[in-house]
Amino acid sequence: MITKADKQKLSWKDVVRDALLELGGQGHLSEINKIVKDHPKTMTNPTWQDTIRRVVRQYKIFEPVPPERSGIYRVAEEITITPESQGFTKEPEINHGIAQGMLVTLGKVYGYETYVPPTDQTIRTFQGKPLRDFVTVSDCADIFRGPNLSKIREIDALWFNEDDYGLFPAYAFEVEETTRVKSGLDRLLKIPRRFPVQFFIIGPTAKEKKMFDQHINQTPFRNFRDKFLFRLYKELEELYNSALIHNGQREQFGITERWMQP
Repeated sequence: MITKADKQKLSWKDVVRDALLELGGQGHLSEINKIVKDHPKTMTNPTWQDTIRRVVRQYKIFEPVPPERSGIYRVAEEITITPESQGFTKEPEINHGIAQGMLVTLGKVYGYETYVPPTDQTIRTFQGKPLRDFVTVSDCADIFRGPNLSKIREIDALWFNEDDYGLFPAYAFEVEETTRVKSGLDRLLKIPRRFPVQFFIIGPTAKEKKMFDQHINQTPFRNFRDKFLFRLYKELEELYNSALIHNGQREQFGITERWMQP
C-alpha cells in the first residue's frame, strides 16, 4: 500500500503521468487537476495548478493533443535505450555530440532530469540515435523566464532536480574548444543567481584548461570562481564508462536507486 509519505516523495512528472493514465492516457488540464487536487503534494504547493501546467509543457513524456492550445495532453511512449561504453574520436564535431550524450546519460544514471538545446536534440547524435531520445526535458522556458532565456536554452547540457514547486537546475555543462571557452563561461553565468548550480566547462585538451584558468581570474567570472569547474574529455569518458559499469552491477544485484522506487 502506498502511504501519504510515499506519495509526497513522487515527482510532479509521476503525479501528472499517473493522473493521465487514470484518464486512459490523455486528458484535459481540468481533468488532471480534478484528479490531483487531493494529492499530498498539493498540500505543500499552493500554486500546484500552475506547476501542473508547467510540467506538461516541460517534460518530453507529455505531448499536446491538436489543435493548438486545446489544453489536452497525452502520455507519449517512452523510448528505452541501453547505453553502451563510449570513447571520444579525433573529430571535434562528433565529439561534441558524444560529450552531450555522455552527460545526459550520466544525468539519468544519477537521477536527474536532463536537457540539451532544441536544435542539438535534432541534429546531434549519440550512439546512432538523436539526442532527443536521451533527454527527459524538452523545454526549459518556464524555468528561466527573463531576458537571458535565449542564451540559457543554448547551454550544452543541464541537469534538473525537483522541489515542491517543480524543476530547478542543479548542474550546467558547456562543451567547448579553445576559442569558445569564454563564450561557454558567459552562457553559464546567465543562469539566475537564485539557483544553486554547479557550472562545468568540458574541454578536450590542456589548451582549453589554460584558457579556462585565464578567464576564471578575470571579470566577471572571478567573483563566481567557486561555481566553475573544468574537466577534460578523458575525465568525462572515465566517469561515464565507470558509471555504466556500476549501474549495471547495481541493477543485476537487485538494488533500486531511491529516486527510482515506486
